[in-house]
Amino acid sequence: MGGRKNKYGYSEYRGRGGGRARMVLLFIIALLAVLLAAGTAFYAMVDLEYSENGVLIHWPWAPKESSPLPPISSDPIQVDTPPVEVTVEPSLPPEPTPTPPPAYEVIGAVTVTPAQLRSGSAAQMAASAGGTALVVEMKDMNGRLAWPSQAALALQLGTGAADDRTAQAVRELAENTELYLVARVQCFRDPILARNWVGSLMTRGGNVWHDYQGLGWSSPASQQAVDYLSALCLELAEMGFDEIVLDSAGYPNSGEVNVLAVSDNRPADLTVPVSAFLERLSGELAQRDVRLSVATDETLLPGGAVLSGLTAGVLAGHADRVWLGGKADGQQYTALLTAAGWADPAPRLVVKGAVTGAGSWYK
Repeated sequence: MGGRKNKYGYSEYRGRGGGRARMVLLFIIALLAVLLAAGTAFYAMVDLEYSENGVLIHWPWAPKESSPLPPISSDPIQVDTPPVEVTVEPSLPPEPTPTPPPAYEVIGAVTVTPAQLRSGSAAQMAASAGGTALVVEMKDMNGRLAWPSQAALALQLGTGAADDRTAQAVRELAENTELYLVARVQCFRDPILARNWVGSLMTRGGNVWHDYQGLGWSSPASQQAVDYLSALCLELAEMGFDEIVLDSAGYPNSGEVNVLAVSDNRPADLTVPVSAFLERLSGELAQRDVRLSVATDETLLPGGAVLSGLTAGVLAGHADRVWLGGKADGQQYTALLTAAGWADPAPRLVVKGAVTGAGSWYK
């Protein structure tokens, strides 16, 4: 059976079933192509992991398990721990240590004049009388000073001394002896202040009041008078005195006090300005380690009027020592001051006259 000849003269053989074989061959080729494409896509899509347990297939649609990376040595390792609650109990403030009261020594004081102080005989006078202290009046009842004060009102009124000899004598005693030095200061019994209208005490009739010696008084309620006395006492402290004793430190308690007018300078309650005055001076002098004392000769009776304003309570609250005049009863003052809170009254109550015993005295 001949076949169809081609252009070269040969004939193609077409046996029986030749077309069917060709179709099978084409199918196989197509199938292999599909399998090849599927394999390529499979390798592109899946993630194969080779391990000692075999090949692990990671499908793209399966949830991925995150494995923590090992910490790098330079990174700090954070450890989550629950917060620790610390409860701080409030601490109570320390209780202040009470300041012990100052120790007082018994003194025997001998009074000398500024002239005796300047002459150099004062120390010998104290030794001859068996005294351990000297008292000198540095401001007298006439308002005159024993030193050239630089206080403004002293310069204005001309109350200072002409020279510095008394002050220099005080400085030499303070530096070269063991004597206890006391300055006596007349406070509000001051005719110079009174006639210059510095807190002048007035009568109900409108006149300047005078005591039985004809001297005018200023007032503890006068700010100008108090400032003046404060400046004078601070100068005395710098001069070298160990103690300042204030005379006439309140209102007058003798003479025709019944005619005194009630005013801003002399209020109904006399203790208020007197106490404020002493409180100020005691605080200022304490900063300079100088003691403040008050002289009085007023008779204090329980429940009785205190014309000066220097009650036992005022004295006990602000005075380091109380110097008693001849009219005052030492035993009565001891009882009153002790009841008002004074401790150790024997060395603190200075009685006039040479007294043998354990108490302090002056003459």
